[in-house]
Amino acid sequence: MQLAGNSQIRHVISAQLVATFVIALGLLFYDRQFAWSGLIGGLITVSVNGLAARKVFVSYRAQNPAEVLARMKGAEVQRLLLTGILFAMAFDTLPNVSVSVLLGTYLLIQVVVPTIVMFFEDRLKTRY
Repeated sequence: MQLAGNSQIRHVISAQLVATFVIALGLLFYDRQFAWSGLIGGLITVSVNGLAARKVFVSYRAQNPAEVLARMKGAEVQRLLLTGILFAMAFDTLPNVSVSVLLGTYLLIQVVVPTIVMFFEDRLKTRY
């Protein structure tokens, strides 16, 4: 497994944040409830990924792989717990949240955006 550099992590998190707002604006043309649900789903993704990336990669040193692995595991557990808590809060406190849009936006931002960023970064590296 190749660990990504800090700049690559920043690109992914930034792209996720931009995509969240673009999707929310697009959903605003359809329905206001869907726009809020999409915004919340995307912001949950960006916030938990940002916290996990900060925990793992900010003070990353390649001298001790076991320490890096332990931090990655801990960050993943924290990310799963925080995601569950944020979803529960969204479902509990927001009366008109669209579950399908919230979860769909969460998954879209979580899976598709990093894949697109990695694809374009790899394409740029192979050109030069």
